[in-house]
Amino acid sequence: MRIQRAGAAAGALLAALLTVTGCGPSQTGSDGGKAAEGKPASASPTKKGPGGQGGVLMGARWMVQWVTVDGREISAPPHAASWMAFDYDNTVKGNDGCAPFRRSTTVTDSALTLGGEWTQATEDGGCPAKNRAFAERLRKVFNGPLTIAYRVDNLTLDLKNQQGDYVAIKLQQPEGFYGRRWQVPRLSVGDSYGPDLPKSAYFIFHEDGTVIGNLGCNDFTSKAVFEGDTLTMWEPTRLSQRTCSPDIMKGEGYLLSMKRNPQTFTYSVTHDTMSASDESEGPLLRNGYEFTALPD
Repeated sequence: MRIQRAGAAAGALLAALLTVTGCGPSQTGSDGGKAAEGKPASASPTKKGPGGQGGVLMGARWMVQWVTVDGREISAPPHAASWMAFDYDNTVKGNDGCAPFRRSTTVTDSALTLGGEWTQATEDGGCPAKNRAFAERLRKVFNGPLTIAYRVDNLTLDLKNQQGDYVAIKLQQPEGFYGRRWQVPRLSVGDSYGPDLPKSAYFIFHEDGTVIGNLGCNDFTSKAVFEGDTLTMWEPTRLSQRTCSPDIMKGEGYLLSMKRNPQTFTYSVTHDTMSASDESEGPLLRNGYEFTALPD
């Protein structure tokens, strides 16, 4: 974890990287923002799944990192091109790096069994040779009964067959990722963090690409697209014109402006945090968002 550096240097760098939008005169005299128009998706009914490692799989999306066959490790295609998601309807869907798939599956607390047959693999001309070679090995290993084991923690799992070959996966989107309120406590700048942002600022991402939330004082709408391990975001548009305290309005200005519109970030998650970082101009000019999931 990087150590947060307070002081003028971080503030100056943040101002240089993010062209802050000025705030207009007060029109309402409000000292606080209301909830954004549109509400987060209501909580789904309790879904019953297994405990243990199998329970961690359920409802989440996982990127495939590599496949190990006969002791040889074969890396997955970059940018999370190969992934899988386990649903409560006893199916798993995903992409093998070349083609989408969907299969029936039974998951217990420490094992899973795949049913049905693989669909026909993509023909030679439809996928790069390296991706195709990986997909063939994934299809060989991700089949039949598999044990589930944590590799490092509950963010990384190994799915192993009876021969000792296994698929290594890493959490890409936790259960309930969309429709959840993601607080924005700070922005990352270089190898440091910018000033703390208003505690009332949050984003709600929806699977159709729409984003709603609050910038600290004013409600907003925007667009965001998750593809593989990248997140492309567009600048927020205010839905209200309230004026709050100077500190809140300053933080809102940071969130209103981006270096490019749209801007693409590489993102990573835990079960309740998300980091999105753009290092396209080098590590010293790195900038991005730090999100924390709020309780329902």
